[in-house]
Amino acid sequence: MLTEKFRNIFSGITANIGKTLGKTGLPPNFFTSLTLIFGLAGAYFIYAEKFSFAIIFILISGLMDLTDGAVAKINNKETKFGALFDSTTDKTTEISWYIAFGLYNSELWIATSLAISFFMLSSYISKHAKVSGGKGGGGIMERKERVILIISGLIFVNYLLYFLYIIAIFSFITCIQRFFRNYKILNSL
Repeated sequence: MLTEKFRNIFSGITANIGKTLGKTGLPPNFFTSLTLIFGLAGAYFIYAEKFSFAIIFILISGLMDLTDGAVAKINNKETKFGALFDSTTDKTTEISWYIAFGLYNSELWIATSLAISFFMLSSYISKHAKVSGGKGGGGIMERKERVILIISGLIFVNYLLYFLYIIAIFSFITCIQRFFRNYKILNSL
């Protein structure tokens, strides 16, 4: 699968980044904080219609998001709070981008509302399934794919509405995939 190849490439890159930045002594949660700061700045620039800046800040936020986990793994500093902080930061930044789209153009509200609803529902299914003995994650539309589509929508802003509907539709499909995968797993326990 194509996304699996990209994940393997990213994991190698993030491991190298983690090794390098892990030597600085900065805690992983420092990079998670930067994820939040740069992500919210990206949302501001979406709202302000400065899409080039929004793209830059969203990319930096994404890089920091990859970095925090890599630094934690390299330094054996993975914690339950760190995982919670990372997940909360990811959701907060992504929701802020969708809200900024709706504030930038009110005609995008339905698409942004659907995108938020379905990506959060897919996340809920994943987390709840994992706690119940199932499998988390998986599906056609995960965070990396959504971020790529958000950036693509900022590049091709005249088609932004379509990118948002693509995110919403494929996030809904991901909900169905995760639900039925875990239906089989949890019923067999």
